[in-house]
Amino acid sequence: MVQRTASVDKIAVFYFFLAACAALAGGGVSSLQLAGMLPVSGFLNVLEHYHAVLMLFFVVVPALVGGFGTAWLPAALEQKQVVTPRLNGVACLCMVAAGLMLVGTSWTVAAMITWCAGALLSAMVLLATIFDSCADASGSRRFTPFVWGQMLASVVLLFTVPVLAATLSHYVPEGQNVSLSALAGFAAPLSVVILLSGFGIVFEAVARTVSLPLRSVVIVMAGTAMFSTVLWVRSVLFPGQAYVSALTHLLPFSDMVLNIATLGSILLAGLWIVAAWRVRLELKVPVLWGLGFLLLVGAGWVSQFMQGEGLHPALQAGALYAVFCGIYLWRGEGCQRWYPRSLAVMHFVTMSVAMALAVPAFFAASQLWSGVFFTLSALCFLACMGLSFVRNRPADESSFFLTSAFSKKAEAVIHE
Repeated sequence: MVQRTASVDKIAVFYFFLAACAALAGGGVSSLQLAGMLPVSGFLNVLEHYHAVLMLFFVVVPALVGGFGTAWLPAALEQKQVVTPRLNGVACLCMVAAGLMLVGTSWTVAAMITWCAGALLSAMVLLATIFDSCADASGSRRFTPFVWGQMLASVVLLFTVPVLAATLSHYVPEGQNVSLSALAGFAAPLSVVILLSGFGIVFEAVARTVSLPLRSVVIVMAGTAMFSTVLWVRSVLFPGQAYVSALTHLLPFSDMVLNIATLGSILLAGLWIVAAWRVRLELKVPVLWGLGFLLLVGAGWVSQFMQGEGLHPALQAGALYAVFCGIYLWRGEGCQRWYPRSLAVMHFVTMSVAMALAVPAFFAASQLWSGVFFTLSALCFLACMGLSFVRNRPADESSFFLTSAFSKKAEAVIHE
């Protein structure tokens, strides 16, 4: 997976801290309100209003791109750190300032333009780090799926974020606040970012035990990134122009972007399943979260094909599974540090139950219990990572496998 042990970078910690605060402020407050533990009024109402924005803009990009790109990417490239750490710190500060302005002031346009600056700088730092590693390498470098996912996700941000900033700039002369519907249009590029970086992490979770068809994975990832980005940018810059081909005449650009993302996710999941099926896959905590990510994306396929919608919510929910998959993989196998497996498994179980109960088709009481289980999952995660960082003790390779732990318990029972 990585050639050297990953380190704990301070900027990466700030990225993860921002993502955690945004998740607690957005998803956490929403869950507690569903459980009836918090009122829907005052400042809490503001957090509920910006729930989707906080989860998409301030969890996905800071965690999947900024956080893992800063903490994990240099180790995967056999480097000490990103090539421009100060610029990376400025990018993180821009995102923090944007989040504070969004929920604490009425400067919505300024907040989102500041976020655009931070996301653009973060993507440029990661791409510069990857290209610099190619220049320093003596021979041809073979990138892992994680590196490819980070690079292509950064490319998507590099081409789409300036378009979003240009769109937001139209609100400045008129003195208007940008509406949530205007920001919802950027959900398509962010879904592609989730798809690329998420699958990169999920592939990395089994890279040590599974022989992956890397060329096929890269082709699917690159094709999904290229076609989705071009179609989305064209739909924003030229919304009223006639379509030139028979294919685009049949489908609007928004549906085509979703269909390309759906096809890409199907192919990537198929490659993962085929590669994992050929070997005896050892069950680890990151693999559990990777399977959860694939299950949610699969549910999005079914909903997208049956109802014409559903992939966006599935990828947004799957982003949490990809983030937790990456955190446990980075902390355990990347940093070679211990974390309590029982709490990690309980975190996965409570999160999965909460996701299952959050389906809108269920009865109203299930929404309340969904908020309760989301709260329990957050507490399990905080306790797990808290114990891991406080004790900060090294872990051997066998301690990450759940199957070996279960077999040791079974042997102990037999001996007794």
